[in-house]
Amino acid sequence: MVSNLSRNRRGKASLIGVAAVVSILSLVFAYSCTSEEESDGGDTTIGTVLPVSGDLSTLGPGMQKAIDLAFELVNEAGGVNGGEISAIHRDSGTSEQGGTDAASGLVNVDGVKVVLGAVSSGVTIAIAESVTIPGEVLHISPASSSNAITALADNDMVFRTRVNDAVKSQVLAELAVAAGYQRVSTTYVNNAYGASLNESFIEAFESMGGTVTAAVSHELGQASYVSELRDSAEGSPEVLVTIAYPDSGQILLREAAEGEFYDDYMFVDVTRSQTMFDAIGGNYFEGDFGVSPGAPASPGVEAFRRLYEERTEGDPSASLITEAFDAAAVLALAIEKAGSDDPVAIRDELRSVANPPGEVVGPEDIAKALELVRDGKDVDYVGASGNVDFDENGNVVSWMRVWTVKDNTILDTDIYALPGDEIDLSSIR
Repeated sequence: MVSNLSRNRRGKASLIGVAAVVSILSLVFAYSCTSEEESDGGDTTIGTVLPVSGDLSTLGPGMQKAIDLAFELVNEAGGVNGGEISAIHRDSGTSEQGGTDAASGLVNVDGVKVVLGAVSSGVTIAIAESVTIPGEVLHISPASSSNAITALADNDMVFRTRVNDAVKSQVLAELAVAAGYQRVSTTYVNNAYGASLNESFIEAFESMGGTVTAAVSHELGQASYVSELRDSAEGSPEVLVTIAYPDSGQILLREAAEGEFYDDYMFVDVTRSQTMFDAIGGNYFEGDFGVSPGAPASPGVEAFRRLYEERTEGDPSASLITEAFDAAAVLALAIEKAGSDDPVAIRDELRSVANPPGEVVGPEDIAKALELVRDGKDVDYVGASGNVDFDENGNVVSWMRVWTVKDNTILDTDIYALPGDEIDLSSIR
């Protein structure tokens, strides 16, 4: 005979067993739902740190529009991993402190796992060292070019879609030789970007037989640069190579022109600012040359220009918008291929969607590119800025384009060059 107490114990044991099974099944079901939600239907948010105030404030708004445009095209094609992708934009203020504060807010408050930014190399390095590398956050700069970024101990988590100073300086030196200059001086903004480009240019130009008579740094935000201009003019240089941000460059170049320190000037990518030339006024720089990254005409380049102008009503020739668009586009493709928003998983797919082999796709093919990735096929994204082939350091090598000034207006030429190319200016002189 079984006692009532034994029956009660068996009953309790049975109930406990049933409850345990139900609990386990509930956990399995919950985990399955969570896993499905993570890979299908969850929206993805990335952060940007770009300048809408400070010395580079003219660049940030256009870059933000380009990133939003890329994500708009992605979302029209079904988004990534079943959900939409969008960006939270924060202002770097063109300062290291402002940039790190903005990035910290994006990572620690907004919870983003990918940061696009900054423009200034010094700001990008500060963000990387203080926020993204320690936090294992994927970091892509659409603009920073200092060689110091290559040397970061970043565990392959820092990439950029802007060519680095080693490329720019080589073509800048080739342009100086093509223009017939043998003696040049430089003035450069005293930060990671300016120092890197200046040093690389001097090395390249002197290796070609040229002489650099003076290399004078300048600080951002000075009321006057006459002292620096006097120092740079010593030694009778033929031209001033101006590595300056637009706001400071406006003051420096106006004083240089009005003081007749130089007859000729050469410019770089960050001085390619029509706003700066408009503010200076006059016609001091007629026929002077500069170089900036830029890709030869192609269906992808033309498609981007048309889309950008139609959808944002912005200037499709604005600096850095192509690199910003391409950073967003390859990021979205990598997220889709990774099937996750995990930053390491995304990093591991960046090169597979941006580099050969694979079917070539471009800005006009976002929907097609996503479909190919979803079908498990390889793609090779060639962007609005040219090839976006990441090397082992996360750097790209792409074309540089010669531009000139006519009637105080920036005009892009059809002259493109890579390091080692001989530049022929006969068609525009």
